[in-house]
Amino acid sequence: MGSANHPVRDVLKEIFDNSSINAEQVKYLEDFVRQDWVIDKTEVEQLLRVNHSLNQNDENCPEWSAFFVTSISRLIIFDMNSPGEVDVEEGDWMASMLDKYSIGNKSEKQLLLEIQKLASNIQGKLGERIQPN
Repeated sequence: MGSANHPVRDVLKEIFDNSSINAEQVKYLEDFVRQDWVIDKTEVEQLLRVNHSLNQNDENCPEWSAFFVTSISRLIIFDMNSPGEVDVEEGDWMASMLDKYSIGNKSEKQLLLEIQKLASNIQGKLGERIQPN
């Protein structure tokens, strides 16, 4: 998320240092991500890192959960390569990110439920973990 000296780094540092997030910080991250309207794997990994650092403190900020779920879903479900589904590459990548950053908090659980709800097909290792409704 941005270059090393970008102001978003200060917001991220504050979130990591405090293991908490508030609505103002979420708005700042949303504004940053939406500058180019594209969320990429690097940004998703950063969001997963943020969520991991929050542990269960994500429940104190519903704005975080909404932003987290929407942003990641947009990358893996609503991409141009396999719109509406999670292909093998996306499923394997997302599973590896969860292996690395999973914390099992409310936001993460909401993300997995959203993927199940919205994706017509979930392939790869993620598909092995969760089955669509």
